[in-house]
Amino acid sequence: MTFSEPREAARRALRPTTGWSTRGDVLRDALLGALIAALCAAELLFRLAAGDLSSSGAAVTMAAAVVVTVLVVVLSRLYPLLAVVVSLLASFWVYGFGVLLVCASYLAGRRLPGTRWALVFFGAGAASAAVAVPLLWPDDRVVWVTAAVTAALNIALPWLVGVYRRQHLALAAAGWEHARQLQREHALTADRARLRERSRIAQDMHDSLGHELSLIALRAGALEVAPDLDGEHRRSAADLRSTAVTATRHLGEVIGVLRTDTGPPPTAPADEGVPALVERVRDSGMRITLVREDGTGDLPPMVDRAVHRIVQESLTNAAKYAPGAEVKVWITADGARLETRVVNSAPPAGRRTSAAGGRLGLIGLRERVRVVGGSFAAGPVGGGGWEVCATMPLHGSPGAGAEEPDGRAAGIDQLQSAARRRVRRWNLALVLLPVAAVVVSVLALGWVGLDAVEQDDRAQESFDSLDVGDSRGDVEGALPPVPGGPDAAPQVEGEGVSCSYHRGADELPTGGTAPFRLCFAEDRLLTKEEVPVH
Repeated sequence: MTFSEPREAARRALRPTTGWSTRGDVLRDALLGALIAALCAAELLFRLAAGDLSSSGAAVTMAAAVVVTVLVVVLSRLYPLLAVVVSLLASFWVYGFGVLLVCASYLAGRRLPGTRWALVFFGAGAASAAVAVPLLWPDDRVVWVTAAVTAALNIALPWLVGVYRRQHLALAAAGWEHARQLQREHALTADRARLRERSRIAQDMHDSLGHELSLIALRAGALEVAPDLDGEHRRSAADLRSTAVTATRHLGEVIGVLRTDTGPPPTAPADEGVPALVERVRDSGMRITLVREDGTGDLPPMVDRAVHRIVQESLTNAAKYAPGAEVKVWITADGARLETRVVNSAPPAGRRTSAAGGRLGLIGLRERVRVVGGSFAAGPVGGGGWEVCATMPLHGSPGAGAEEPDGRAAGIDQLQSAARRRVRRWNLALVLLPVAAVVVSVLALGWVGLDAVEQDDRAQESFDSLDVGDSRGDVEGALPPVPGGPDAAPQVEGEGVSCSYHRGADELPTGGTAPFRLCFAEDRLLTKEEVPVH
């Protein structure tokens, strides 16, 4: 049997936690230490006012309390379970450390990476307490109840809350990371869609330029065989034809490299116009209305192919996601810019489709419009329809449009920051309200304690000032009676003698015990004595 695994487990258990990673961690720990020190100072001031401590004793105790507070706060960052032990021992010395025990238990659950060693630690502590308390205090039930309540409310419950908080934050972080992963995957898919669209653009360039170069080669060949051409010009025409043929071949090779699909490039130019496209789709049963202004027929090749691609993709999406809907196509120009707008209405009732597209086609359209220097927009319109709109310059240079940044890259981080800001306000309220309640409770208890001490001091002074023979009215005005009496042996009262009990200096107002006994005869104070309370 080897002991390497237990040694490694013990080494992991004794390894300190992450400590202070940011300046905010230091500030939060300083705030916690200041709060605990303030509670301890308030308690010591009350004890000093009550006479339980001398001035020097209170100063020494306060200095020691500050040292213990700093020690616990530091240990809660490095060794959280050890911080629980120190704060538990300190709570028997200064009651204000009971709040520190709650905080240390919560931070142990919040900062420890697992629960195994904490459960072992708490189990060992509970077993030790179960053995020690009956041996040391066999008949004192108050100690038993106090130990059980402290273990449950000051240690176990805050630790469970800390564990829940840690797991909740870990789950939230995993959710945000999953969202970022989906975002990255979507960005890769969008990049592939843009590359595919650029491949189509390259093919359109091949179709257009290849057609023009073929015409140049054909005309140069006709010029070469002209009978009235001299030899020098005939050689120039042959060189022109050869150069055009070579340029056509090189263009095909370059476009073949740029293409991302595996299909063979078309051998004929794709010269289908928008009217022919609309007629072909209309023949399939779609209701389409085409509105085309004059002056939009002779367009630059890149703009013409972009318009064709926009109308083609829009009609495809309308047939896929809004079957039976009416589609309207507008192509308008103002001399400098061309606008293409395709709007489809909502599909008829019963023909709606719930299929959701990846919007890759729209990403490709946006890329194509950007290449010619235009702007693109697509989105829902009133009544459940959809609209695609592209504006392109008629005389701009290709590639003039700036590439639009992908706002999704920082979108998740912005959403996470906004969510943190919203939650932070609630977390601050959840922290401040219990802290304020504890502070108010401590101040209220201290005020009640001081008031009780002052009342007892006044009662003792009034008792000492009483003289035999004082009238009943003067005596009861200085020292009001309380009902009941102590558990002492009853004293025999003579004829005409009546006795009453009064609260004294060593008794809080618990209602029933009265250490002062005053007896009257003929409404005059006859005797006064302090009755022992059992």
